[in-house]
Amino acid sequence: MARILIVDDTVALTELFAAAVGRAHGHQIIVLDSIDALETSLDDFSAIDLALIDLSFPREQRSGLDALALIHLRHPETRLAIITQGDRWVAEALRSAWELLPIATVISKSAPLPDQFAAIESVLETGSAPVDPAIRPLLPSTDSASRSPEEFATLVAHRGHAKVWRALLELTGTEPTYRAIAECTGLKLNTIKNYRAQMLEALEDHGLPDASLRQMYDFARRCRVFLLPYLTDHDETPHAPTRAQGR
Repeated sequence: MARILIVDDTVALTELFAAAVGRAHGHQIIVLDSIDALETSLDDFSAIDLALIDLSFPREQRSGLDALALIHLRHPETRLAIITQGDRWVAEALRSAWELLPIATVISKSAPLPDQFAAIESVLETGSAPVDPAIRPLLPSTDSASRSPEEFATLVAHRGHAKVWRALLELTGTEPTYRAIAECTGLKLNTIKNYRAQMLEALEDHGLPDASLRQMYDFARRCRVFLLPYLTDHDETPHAPTRAQGR
């Protein structure tokens, strides 16, 4: 019998799914409906064999990518899997999770239950399972060799860069423009433009060639869990979630 953690905000459906998994294979299932609930419970968990995480949490600022990274940081022995509808609007979060974390498989919510159960059992028994064919087109054909959690350090070379990223994370209800960032940080417009230019090469490693401010804004919010540890003073040593080798 395995212990499986499921984090998904569609409570009624998730509880039905969890009950079906438990009946089919006798596993112990823990269900949480929010990333906040996950974060407050992480230190109480032990010996979780598999974490099955949805990507979409529209009522929260964070996504399933945050949940996966939090689990991996605190419990690196737990196998990680994603369960998702595979909508196009979660494609970037899905790709980031796949490239930055040791994801064992991706299960489609629309797949027949026997196929979902088979994927779960394969991960528990072998450590991985084939990605659902409906999801596979959303993933990169090859892993990015240059992308890792540690590479986020290259996006924050100094405190000026950190100020820009903090502003992008804090801006709400307004378009991320140079002027909006200047008002938030006190930096001059030309300084912000220079900082963006300095970050472009590192952003390209994350699949964002010649990134616009809007792309940087979306990227910062999507990958905040990897970026935030580096938004500290440079006399401190930041720590980010690390990716285990292999998949």
